[in-house]
Formats: sequence, C-alpha cells, structure tokens
Amino acid sequence: MNVKQVLAENDIAPSKHQGQHFLQDEEIIEYEIKLAKLEENDIVLEIGAGIGNVTEKIAKKSKVIAVERDRRFLPLLQRIENIEIINADALRVIKKLNFNKVISNIPYAISQSLLLALLKTEWQVAVLVVQREFAKKLKNGKLAILLEDCADIKIIDGVSADAFYPRGVASSIVVLKQKALMDDKFWGFLNRAYRSRNRDAKNVFPACGEAVAKKKVHQLTSKELKSLYQTVKTA
Repeated sequence: MNVKQVLAENDIAPSKHQGQHFLQDEEIIEYEIKLAKLEENDIVLEIGAGIGNVTEKIAKKSKVIAVERDRRFLPLLQRIENIEIINADALRVIKKLNFNKVISNIPYAISQSLLLALLKTEWQVAVLVVQREFAKKLKNGKLAILLEDCADIKIIDGVSADAFYPRGVASSIVVLKQKALMDDKFWGFLNRAYRSRNRDAKNVFPACGEAVAKKKVHQLTSKELKSLYQTVKTA
C-alpha cells in the first residue's frame, strides 16, 4: 500500500499536532508481524491504526482491535475485515480492552504514557516501533528499572527516518514479553528517587546502608533500588 498515494486520494493531510508519521517500509511491517508470532486465535491491539496499511496485514492472521482517534481514517479502516474499530484516545480505553498481543507504532510525545498504560494491563507480547531516543530510556534509568520487573525486553535498532511518511526520525523496534503487571507504588518510588538523582543516597534515603550511602541516586543498581523500596514500603 502506497501511504502517500492513499492519503492524497482521500484528501488527508497528516497531523503534525498528533505526531502522525505512518510506517511505510514493507519489510519493517512484515518484521513487526513476524516478531509478534501471530496465531489465528490471537487478539491484537493496534494503537493508532491510521490508514490501515499495518492493520490489514495483521488482520489476515489474527483479529485486530484498531484504536484510532482521528475520525478521518475510519472509512479506510471500515473496509478491512476481521477488525474491531474503536474511535477513541487509546490512553482512555486500554484498560477496558481484552487482547493478548500488541503491534503499534507509537508517537514520541505519548510513548511513555502509552507504555505505562500497557504495563498496567495483561497481555503476552508487544511489538512497538518507537523513536530511538525513547528506546534509549528503556536501557538505562527509571523506566529500564521498572521494566525489569514487568517484562523481558529486546531492542532492535535500524528503523530509518525514511521508513515513515511523512519522513520521521530514526527509530527502534521494542519487543516486550510480559512477566507481571506494573507495581504503581514502585513507579512512584522511582519517580521520587530520580527527582534527587544527583544527591547522595544517604540524603534521600536516611535508612539506607553504608554500602550505598555515598552513591548518587542515579548510580544505584536496580537491585539496590528495589531493596530500598522494600525498606521504605515496610517502614
């Protein structure tokens, strides 16, 4: 499907405000689907279905719940079989939906919010295309520590800016296999801790042991932070 042509034929201009950059590289799309290991009885959530070029390929293998808040794309999506279309903001409806896999290309502006919403919901596998800048946050820092408890993660770089129309930015494929639901209180603890990321641990966590007292908060390992969290939680 030629993304530029479909948009032109339907008189749709991509919205900069909504960060609309549509994945057009067929090889990347096929690779996303391969990574998800789709089966006939899977129910796949696609956030931001757009013109349906990815949706159509998923729907040939599994049922799709296509969430799209831009009404301009609904007539295009309605032509596709084996899908349920939800015209809504994904952040408002994710927790109400039942699905076991996710395939989505996520705008940078809402990447963290959508990831956190997904981590609070049960599923098996998620394959997400995100900006490389966001993917780096999943390797180090508070998001990486949170993810250790929730999912096994694999990050695959190599999605070029030209893979999108309009041209986007260099991106990565993130593959998540869920292990557990997100602990909201642990996430809150990490946020509070990282607000003081350059302070000594002893000044942020008075009850911390001597082994970590002189470390900066951002130097603490995930194991050390989890231990501190347990201490704070039971205090």
